[in-house]
Order: sequence, then structure tokens, then C-alpha cells
Amino acid sequence: MRHSEADIMTIKKMFASDLDQTLIYSYRSFINETIVEEIKPVEWFEDRYISYMTERTLSKLQQLSRELVFVPVTTRTKLQYERINFCQYDISYEYAVTSNGGRIFHRGVEDPDWMRRVSAGRKDCLAFEDLFAKFNEIRHSSWVHQDSGKLADDLFFYCLIEREMIPAAELAAFKLWAEDNNWELSVQGRKLYLVPFNVNKAAAIQYIRAKEGIDQVVAAGDSLLDLDMLIAADFAIAPAHGELYSQYLQKILGLEKIGFTKKSGINAGEEILNYVAEPLSQESVV
Repeated sequence: MRHSEADIMTIKKMFASDLDQTLIYSYRSFINETIVEEIKPVEWFEDRYISYMTERTLSKLQQLSRELVFVPVTTRTKLQYERINFCQYDISYEYAVTSNGGRIFHRGVEDPDWMRRVSAGRKDCLAFEDLFAKFNEIRHSSWVHQDSGKLADDLFFYCLIEREMIPAAELAAFKLWAEDNNWELSVQGRKLYLVPFNVNKAAAIQYIRAKEGIDQVVAAGDSLLDLDMLIAADFAIAPAHGELYSQYLQKILGLEKIGFTKKSGINAGEEILNYVAEPLSQESVV
């Protein structure tokens, strides 16, 4: 179905986007890429800049944030998220979703109703202690960094790993067991995440959508933790790297709705925003 210009003007549109490896990139992630334009720092930590965007991507996001409802959606905790300095570049937004959907902030204040809903959902997931006990059966210092495990915001667990040393068969079996007990396992870069099913980005975005009367959601993300959010959106796009792209290349079912950029790495950011800026008359993804 195509929309007239008048329809497009009255439709309230949201852009819900993951941050790391979707819009912002660590120096390590693009050090070997060919970058033909200037990059700008967007995250300061321990006396140095650690995350960046291209200048054109920043400029495009600045423009879009004035035209639609932009919602950063991240697995980072609130403290980790607050290191990102979008405000320095006049990028405006009222909502932010952190802790993989576990926390919603409106104008910097946590939404108490959402907090109660997340807490109530814990009863349907296996207790942390039982999950960790099972994980410790396959955990070994050869692939999990010692003392790196952390319970983030009392909502989910993550640890640093050596990907090339992962015991693939054992971890695959544990992943299936965890899913049977309502936990999601995801490997992103050098981190392994264990997240309860009730803490997810899709539910948080649906909550904001209903609250704000949003007509259309465009979502972007690169990992399995973004998948539910992308599937629930009206339009979805992912960069040509990361967990989702790897599954796409393997022709794994369930990704048919998601479009993928032609560029990978930090250069994919601008392509994602160009897609978001396209008119509602689009009938297919990239």
C-alpha cells in the first residue's frame, strides 16, 4: 500500500536503534577499514575516546532526531550508556532504553511502570543462581576470562571470552538448555551475554510505541539480542556484519523481514540512516 504525501506528513514515526556496532563503533572495530571521511568521537571513557561515528552519519542522525522519535536502544547499563555524548552534537531524543530493554528512561527519569513490569516477569525465568550453576559446568579459564563475569543492573549476566577457544558443542547445548528455561545466550565480539526472556528490547519499544501513539517503527540492530525488536518493527535493517548477518549468510530462516546494508563496519551507519529517512511508500527493504 502506498501513502500520499499528506498521509506521510501525519504519520508519527519512530526510529529504534541499537548503538554498538550499529550506529557507533569502537576504534578496534574499524582500525583496518578504509574510511574516506572524517570520524567523530561519541564516547569518552577513562581519559580517552573509545567510540566513533562518521561525520555524515552524525549529521544525518542529527537531522532525523528532529523529524521523528529517535530512541537509542542498548544492552549497555545506564552508566555505560551515559558515556555516549549525543547531546554534544545536538542529537535530540526523549526516550532511551538500556539494559537490553530492562530499563526505560523518559527525559532522564526511569519509567516506574516499566520497572514494575520487568520485575513481575522475573518469575517466569530460571533463577540466576541455577543458571550460573549450569553455566559453570562448561565455564573454563581457557575461554572465559577469570573474574570477568558481571550481573548488570541485577537484570542479566555478561563475561569476557576468547571466541576462538569456545567449546562450540558444549556451548550450543547450554544455549538450548537456557532457552528452555527462558534465558537467551548471545555472543557479541568478546562478550557473552545471558539475558532473561522478560528483559528484551522489543517489549520496551512496544511499550513506548503504545504510550506515544507511534504509527510506524523502523528498527536497526546487529545482534541476536536485537532480533525480536527488528521482527516486531514495521521496517527493519541490519548492518552487513555481526550475528544477524552471519545467520543471514547461512540462510537461517526467520530473517526474511530484515534488510541488510551493502556496506559493513562503521560505513554501514550512514546507509542505515538513509534507509530510515526513506518515505513510507517503500514496500521492500534493501
